[in-house]
Parts: sequence; C-alpha cells; structure tokens
Amino acid sequence: MARDDRAPAGAYDPATYRLLTFHDRVPHFRDGSDTPRAYLERCLERIEALEPAVRAWAFLNIDRARQAADEAGARYRAGAPLSPVDGMPIGIKDLIETCDMPTEYGAELFRGNRPIRDAAVVYFLRKGGAVLVGKTVTVAFGGGDPAVTRNPFDTRRTPGGSSSGSAAAVGSKMIPLALGTHARGSTIRPASFCGAFALKPTFGGINRQGAFSAAQSLDHLGVLGGSLADVWTTARYAAKHAGGDPGSPGLYGALEPPEARKPQRLVRLDMAGWAVAEEAAKRAFEAKLRELETAGVRIYSRRDDPLIEDYEQQLARMPGLWQALYRFEMRWPLFPYRDHDSAKLPPRLLKGLAEGDLTSQDSYRAALITREHVRAIHEEIARRCDGMVTLSSPGPGPIGMDQGSAIFNEASSVIGAPAINLPILSAEGVPLGMQLLGPWHGDERLIAVGRWIAETRRA
Repeated sequence: MARDDRAPAGAYDPATYRLLTFHDRVPHFRDGSDTPRAYLERCLERIEALEPAVRAWAFLNIDRARQAADEAGARYRAGAPLSPVDGMPIGIKDLIETCDMPTEYGAELFRGNRPIRDAAVVYFLRKGGAVLVGKTVTVAFGGGDPAVTRNPFDTRRTPGGSSSGSAAAVGSKMIPLALGTHARGSTIRPASFCGAFALKPTFGGINRQGAFSAAQSLDHLGVLGGSLADVWTTARYAAKHAGGDPGSPGLYGALEPPEARKPQRLVRLDMAGWAVAEEAAKRAFEAKLRELETAGVRIYSRRDDPLIEDYEQQLARMPGLWQALYRFEMRWPLFPYRDHDSAKLPPRLLKGLAEGDLTSQDSYRAALITREHVRAIHEEIARRCDGMVTLSSPGPGPIGMDQGSAIFNEASSVIGAPAINLPILSAEGVPLGMQLLGPWHGDERLIAVGRWIAETRRA
C-alpha cells in the first residue's frame, strides 16, 4: 500500500471519508463470506502500512490477536458467538491494565511494567471474545508532555491527548474501536482532531477499576470507534458485565444501538472556548447549525432562554473550576511518584504537580459546591431539549506537538454528563468534531440523536 508520510490516512473530507466499522461485518461472519481472522488481517495490513508515520501503538500483540480471531471464527462457524464484540479488533489505551501486555502508563517510571490482571473492562471484553490487538500510545499518566503519535491526516499536527494513540488508530482505519480515558478532554478532543466517533459516558458509566486515575471525581472510561453503533454496543456490553464504577448504576439501555432519532430542539452552547475558537472552526459549526435548521431542527441559544445565558456564564469559569478539582485530586498517586523519582516525570506533569502544591482544600471544597450548582443548571437545560451542541475543540489539531486545548471538554468532565464527538466537520482540510451533550444517564438517547445528525445530515 502506497503511503503519503505527510497524510498517511489520505485526504480528509467528512462527506466521503468512511471509518472502519465492525457491526456490519457480523452477518458475513455468520454466513461464512468473511471471517474474524480475515478482518483482523486487513487491520494488520493497514497498521503495517501506516504505523511508521502515525505511531499509534505502544505495543502490538499480533500472535495472540490472531489466535483470538481464529477462536472467534470457530464460534461463528458453530453459530455460537459469545457476544456482540466477539471477533472485534480493539486497541487498549496504555493507562488500562492488561495481563498479557505491558502497561506502562506512557511513563518512564513504569517501563516494562507487566500487571498480572486485566482491568475490569478489558477482562469482560476479553471474555466476550474481543480481539485485543495491542496497547495504544498515551501521554505520561494521562497528563504529561505530548507523546510520539502523529495526526494521521497531517503528521505536522497533534492527534491530541491523552488518548492520542486510540484516536489516531481509529481515525486512520487501523481498527474499528479503541478504549480511551477522559478527565479533561482526553477522549473527545483527540477524536475531534483525528476524525473518530467517541463517547465519554455519564460519569461512572463504565467500570474504571484497573485503569490509572489521577482524579477520581473527574476520570471516565471512553470509547472511540468508526461508528456510533460500534461505540454504543461495546460500551453497553462492557457496562453490562463489568458494571459502572463501584456504587454507580452504570450505563442504561439496550445492548443493540438505538435507531437514529431526529431531534426537535437542540441548544447551542458557545462554551468557554468560543472566544478562542479559530474562525474556520466557527464557520464550519455555524454552517452545520444552518443545515440542521433547514432540516427542521429548532436551535435554541442564550437569546431564547435566560437560563442558557446563565449557563454560558457559568461555563466561562470552567477552566478554573476544573483546575481546582484536578490539581487537588491528582496529588495522590502522583506526589509519591514524584518523590520516588522526579527525573522520570515529564516537565508538563511536574508543572501540574507544582500547581497541586498550591491548591488548598478550601479551594477544592468551594469547587465542589460550584460543581453541584452548574450540574443542576445543566440538567434543567437538558430537560428542555434533545441535546446540546458545541464544538469539540477550538479548531483542528494545531501544528506542532502541543496536545491542543481541551477548553470545550472541561464542562462535561466536571459535570459528569455524557458527551459525544461527531466527526462531521472539517477545517483546513483535516478533521474537526461537533460535540453533543446530554443529561446524566441520557447516553442511549444521545447516541440516537447523534446517529441522526451523523448519518442523516452528514456534511
């Protein structure tokens, strides 16, 4: 396969670029016209061709993946697949434990670390027959300096962080699905930059046990994929068997992805990032809103409802609110790691820990109170609409290896509400996402609305 090292995944146009999907191949596995092994080999061929330029993988477990694919093929031939994810090639972010692959957290401090267990989500995906291809690149502990991964549509640009490898692998059609994590913007932002669908579920929706967490009240497990059908089926299957976080009810809804649902009312949110968003991104977003209105969807904004205006004023404070929460919570486990060997922690992470030194419990307590207030406003607005729309990032992945701003993602992280990236926009010839947000435990309904926007009105 010929490869353009500047744009290894090829030219990007959201109207024509089609990601790799899995659910639509299952009928072919059942009738014998395709097999999980053949599907995996196509993925491996793509990985071999693009990986030298994209660098999405921290570790590839090819022999074991082939064995798992063959086992899945035998089950399909017998008419007895284990689950909806049986035979699905999946990448696992290297913040998530795997018993048969290194888990290094993207950190020199854990080089060569080999857990003896799978994280909860990995354990149950493996039990369901998923084909675990390898570990995808992350930044150190999810908050360190940029990693080695490159944007598959322009290698000068960042793929985002910290789920950079997962987003790049899915966006470049190496695999149909990958796991990520998210405490600020680490699922939605790289999905925006790399052109992947992504779900950051309701807080606690998918069990985090066995995944590194620097901020217990902010961290989520995320799912990135080539379609919302695959994203939902995988997330819901994982939550059904692994549960949500302990004490959380986990994701609600059927295992089957919901049918596309046309929204009647969407609320436009400019978020804290609107003032710094690039003009090309703003134009793409405004054009999409006009398209939705032409299709009969009513778009509400702060001009229509004073509560939306109040909410946007609260959102303007979100960067400071996120910092007060994250910097206080990250002090454990990261302070002990710094004490153990600070020379093995990257500069950006050390800077964050220095800010943690200055974050008081009083400021953390005040942030908790503010979070409850903002969450209540969010939930009230969510009751009045079918979803809230905004940009997923201020623009496409910036040139250079800075991870890019997560300013459009902090709100859903702090509030814990579900968020979806829809890869339906572009700017400067590379991907740009539209973000869709909803109420707590409204994940299934949000997927249905997202499917309609992406599948029916794709630009």
